[in-house]
Amino acid sequence: MAIDKKRVAKNIDKLKKALKKGKKWRGPSDVHKLRTRIRRVQSVLESAQPQVKLSKTWLLKKLKRLHKKAGKVRDLDVMTGHLSSLHVSGEDDCLIQLQQHLGFQRHREEKRLRRAVQKQRAAVSEELSNSARRVEKTVDNNSKEESATAASALKLSAKLANPITLNRNNLHGYRTEIKDLRDILQLGVGSRNEKLVDALGKAKDAIGEWHDWEELLATAKKELDHANCKLIRELKSTADRKYAEALAQAESMRKKYLQIDRGRKSLRKKKALQNLHGRPQGQWQRRRTRMMFVLSASWR
Repeated sequence: MAIDKKRVAKNIDKLKKALKKGKKWRGPSDVHKLRTRIRRVQSVLESAQPQVKLSKTWLLKKLKRLHKKAGKVRDLDVMTGHLSSLHVSGEDDCLIQLQQHLGFQRHREEKRLRRAVQKQRAAVSEELSNSARRVEKTVDNNSKEESATAASALKLSAKLANPITLNRNNLHGYRTEIKDLRDILQLGVGSRNEKLVDALGKAKDAIGEWHDWEELLATAKKELDHANCKLIRELKSTADRKYAEALAQAESMRKKYLQIDRGRKSLRKKKALQNLHGRPQGQWQRRRTRMMFVLSASWR
């Protein structure tokens, strides 16, 4: 799977423009774009190692901090949107109180984000330009670049086989592994991985939506102190429903592309893999082999 250098350059240019636009943000969409573009550039730079000699520690550290600050603003925007969609009879005061709290928090976090962008914009943009040139030179060295990208994708895909059982404690962390692999696959040129990318995207979005409702529920429990609040009950009911949907999406993706079906084993597939390799394989080895088959189709 060769990296599309035009797409890489485009992502870096978009990030530089988003940083430059810092003082002119007009709403939640601008913050969301900044956060998304930071994440995509992070994936490019991380997958390009070790062939590309970057100021890796410095640049990735700065991008990580900006991504985290933008993420806090974005989370508050999403929670505000979710809260606005609720209509709970008799709980208008609670809704207003929670909306005001989220608005105050959002204003504070946006100020912090703007200060960080203003402080780091020039230095980060300069290093991004240097990194773009280095990545382009590396991409021209096709064999080394393809090997590095393939190795990165395989490493990320292997992580998707763990943990064996997904639950409330590890599902959101699992979303990070999904995003990393999806970002790498989207950088490919001429690849045939649209179905996998789509499945990863659906699982990522479903898990993210569930986590947003969980965060909103936690905030409501902290800020609303009266007993038997119907708003909190409604938030909990919605969060539980979104968790079930997110878990179903993640399990569906794992079952289709990793052959993980909540611990149940297919004897026929187990024997086929044993015959292929001439010896029994461990559970982790079998899952890694299956994902390698899926990914290899997109590298040809």
